[in-house]
Amino acid sequence: SVACPTQPRHHSKLEMYTAEIVGATAAGCASTLLGHPLDTIKVHLQTNPRLTNALHAGASLLRSNQWNPLVFFRGMTPPLLSSIIMNTAMFSVFASVKNSLPDSTAGALTAGIISGVVTAFISTPADFIKIQSQLRGMSSTSIFIETSRTSNSPLRLFYRGHLANLGREGVFTMVYLGLYDRLRVAAVAGGSGDNSDVSLLHVAAISSLTGGLAWVASYPFDTIKSVTQGSSFHDNKNHGSVTFKKAFGDIRNRGGYRAFYKGCGASTGRAILVTSTRMIVYESVLAWF
Repeated sequence: SVACPTQPRHHSKLEMYTAEIVGATAAGCASTLLGHPLDTIKVHLQTNPRLTNALHAGASLLRSNQWNPLVFFRGMTPPLLSSIIMNTAMFSVFASVKNSLPDSTAGALTAGIISGVVTAFISTPADFIKIQSQLRGMSSTSIFIETSRTSNSPLRLFYRGHLANLGREGVFTMVYLGLYDRLRVAAVAGGSGDNSDVSLLHVAAISSLTGGLAWVASYPFDTIKSVTQGSSFHDNKNHGSVTFKKAFGDIRNRGGYRAFYKGCGASTGRAILVTSTRMIVYESVLAWF
């Protein structure tokens, strides 16, 4: 069994914060290492119309890189570093807010929204760099240099798509952590343990469910964010025009409201794998403290 992240057994705040940081860091590293190869395939599928499915994309990448499997881990450093910070913020903020609110569904969902909003301030610039690197083939350093050279307000450019990302992170974390917390409580209540212990099987099953639901619920926001952040930052005329409203209209004109869910099916499998791994590692680490 593993310890409950929202009702820790620690004897001091220092131990509690240490456990949160170590657990979130381990969860971020594990989920990124596991999910990045699938993310690499997903990005190539999205940007190369000649690729028909995930197997085709994977085989094409291997053939063009002398069958070196490390190609699937290309560009992993930026998301690995940012995932450590984001997971620490997400879990720590959720636990703190949750413990300060009534132990109820509304309290858990509210804590999830607040945690997501805080996380968005970290993930927006990280995602901007990641998407620009994936689409333009530029290094993180080159993106920093180019944004400083081509924009009078680099910070504003790095936060392009922030409104959409606030929606994405808020909805995602509300469902992923908020609903997870309530289902976890219900699972423990139906067994013989107390609310400080739950089996890894329950953790895997519940986090897979809430992770998949969270991804589907937040996917339209993710699509808008990708369109907004993916536009070229070299064209200064577009800086002010690539807004949430414009991206929403452009996506809808491409294929109606179904266009907001383009690619959702395949990426939901990855989301389930990553979110369940993240929660299993996080709760396992907390059980050691």
